[in-house]
Amino acid sequence: MPSRPSRSTGPAPVARPTPVTAGRSRLRRPAAALLVAVALSGCAARPPAPAADTGAPPVAVPDAVAGCEALAADGATTGGADGLPALRLPCLTGGQEVALEDLGGRPVVVNLWASWCAPCREEMPLLQAAYERHGDRVGFLGVDTEDSRPAAVSLLTDLGVTYAQVVDEDKALMTALAVPGLPVTLAVAADGRVVDRQVGQVSAERLEELVTRLTDDAPTP
Repeated sequence: MPSRPSRSTGPAPVARPTPVTAGRSRLRRPAAALLVAVALSGCAARPPAPAADTGAPPVAVPDAVAGCEALAADGATTGGADGLPALRLPCLTGGQEVALEDLGGRPVVVNLWASWCAPCREEMPLLQAAYERHGDRVGFLGVDTEDSRPAAVSLLTDLGVTYAQVVDEDKALMTALAVPGLPVTLAVAADGRVVDRQVGQVSAERLEELVTRLTDDAPTP
């Protein structure tokens, strides 16, 4: 009978990645880094808004939500290059617009948020609790950003938020601050300077740190 061809018993050749595979691996790294950055910053983009119901009546803001009178400009406060941009935003409860560059000569915690931002919703009870503890010495101002009024009012009502709110439909403040997403919390000193900021969801400890930076220098009422 004819003999069968002999089979090799040596080690099998090791497959090496082709240049295309290696290139794909390198391309994944920046994408992964971008995802991590977005996750850390919070909400980077607003979801598509539903069609507006033009026949619906205006949504009433709860009486418990403070107006913006305590944040009226005094004509003397300006943080200069370290302060907030010169923007006028309407108060959610109505009345006079708020000049962000002049918050009336008192320290203020400014929080940018939106109803569609889950981290914003999660941190809001912490901000409300801090307002109840420190509101006699430090102002609190929410900036409802690129949001719908009904959704914003509904969230404030559900969470029992009562500190003052302004409306920034065009996300002008967020754009001026050059931050990647919401939420953002700023510590604004009595002279208008932004002395600290938290980009992304704030913890109870971090919020207390921001407030302490302001209360240490706040005048005694």
